[in-house]
Amino acid sequence: MNQLSAMKWRLGAPQSSLRNAAVSLGSLAVAVVLAANAAPAAAGQLAAPAELADKGTITYCATLDNPPRANYDTERRPVGFEVELGTEIAARMGLEVNWVQLKFVGLIPALQAQQCDALMQELFIKPSRLEIIEMVPFSRTGQRIVAPKDNAETVDSLEALSGKKLAVPNGTTIHNLANEANEKLKAEGKPEINLVVLPTTTETFHQLATGQVEYVGTTTTAASYYVGLRPEAFRLEGQPFGLILTGIGIRKGNEELVSAIQASLDSIMADGTYTKLIEKWNMQGSEL
Repeated sequence: MNQLSAMKWRLGAPQSSLRNAAVSLGSLAVAVVLAANAAPAAAGQLAAPAELADKGTITYCATLDNPPRANYDTERRPVGFEVELGTEIAARMGLEVNWVQLKFVGLIPALQAQQCDALMQELFIKPSRLEIIEMVPFSRTGQRIVAPKDNAETVDSLEALSGKKLAVPNGTTIHNLANEANEKLKAEGKPEINLVVLPTTTETFHQLATGQVEYVGTTTTAASYYVGLRPEAFRLEGQPFGLILTGIGIRKGNEELVSAIQASLDSIMADGTYTKLIEKWNMQGSEL
């Protein structure tokens, strides 16, 4: 791992330095000692932490219910962007992968109870979360507008949907942002967005497909999934907004694994594999 780059990372740091994350200044001496104890790597291979090298595997906990990031296919095989990225991170250290499927609420407790080595999951990097686990940034998550494929208009913000019919899932971030946009439009004397609030994301896309609404507001992940399912019917509109970093979760104090995963991820990004995975899973806009 590039220790100097890693030391520069802090919350609120410039985006260009966020990728080189997760080792604090105080841990540098510890990381150097641990690197010296890491298992020897084969030629062209990155060193795995000794404990994982002895087992030959790394175990990830994940919900595996969040396409296109991670889910089971019809033959109960884990598939998706995070599955392939996690597998590639392991492979570059000469490790196989075990997956443990859990409910989201159980992920961090399972990590702390040593039921897995890392959380390969769309976890937001938040100050409160960094107090209890280490995190290595690997993508971003935000909000996005989706339009019918044949829609001739182009919009680049929620306010640009003034007077338009927008479907959103009830109680979500995009629902709250749309309400805030309506307050702004009302204050400016402009027509508000005609909000259609529905129980689920699936229902919002059903209404878009049947012409009952003009746009859908949803997360970048859900937008990628539904546009990927029906590229002939839907298209991504404008740029993602409200982006937040997401990271791989690692037990607090396990600096050796933090360094190993960061080094593997750096390698994957440097040779273009990361970009290929983003494109394969239609995740443009969520990359670092």
